[in-house]
Amino acid sequence: MILPIAGFLLALLAMTLPARALELRLVYTDQDTRPYLAGSGTAVPAQPGIAVELVQRAASSLGASLRLTRLPARRMMEEVKAGRQDGILGFRYSQERARELAFPMRNGVPDTTRHAARLAHSLYRRQGSAILWDGQRVSGLQTPVAVSGTQLVSETLLAQGIEIVRIESSGQMFGMLALGRVDAVVILDILGDRQMAEQGGGRIEKVSPPVLVEDFHVPVSHRFYAANRDFTEQLWHRIGALRDATYSELTPVYLASP
Repeated sequence: MILPIAGFLLALLAMTLPARALELRLVYTDQDTRPYLAGSGTAVPAQPGIAVELVQRAASSLGASLRLTRLPARRMMEEVKAGRQDGILGFRYSQERARELAFPMRNGVPDTTRHAARLAHSLYRRQGSAILWDGQRVSGLQTPVAVSGTQLVSETLLAQGIEIVRIESSGQMFGMLALGRVDAVVILDILGDRQMAEQGGGRIEKVSPPVLVEDFHVPVSHRFYAANRDFTEQLWHRIGALRDATYSELTPVYLASP
């Protein structure tokens, strides 16, 4: 059967035009959580943070374009619900959030092999200190614990009746610890290990296990997932596949940045 000329030309054009790249719209927090997310405010800096660069690489490897927006944390879910964003870059799983968002899952629980960032928060103390952490409770405190990082860290310690003081400068935290103004510091391992090496002088030690470990994923709306299931699963897989090499490459770069 011979196609009409107009139909034939349209079919030929469709075959020769390149497929339009899928666009993924992700929102993430406007707060600096270096080295994972760098810079504060609405601008996406040239060096946006290791987690952002990881997702950029994963999306690019699949031929997708990535549109990033930064907003206060309280507004991120609202934007996804309204359909103005497809997902959130760097979000912790909860059953409540899973009602609105699709997370990478395996056997009914979040897939720990496909997270974009794992934030371990550990306790640091002066060597010879009576401060103990048994994996459940902190004991032996005489002065507050200095904390930084997510609110969940503060909540974890406050639930034990521990007095805390929030300090965002890791250098200041370890300076106060060395001087005895606080009994312990709970901070991201990636920052605490560096400060211990630079300021500890062999007088500060890290206690195991971590006080808190958080996995942050790249969930998308159920609407986006239903329309782009294969792409989303491939994206999560690429994030997991590229993650370790990306962190090994970029961590020294970001820790050396001011």
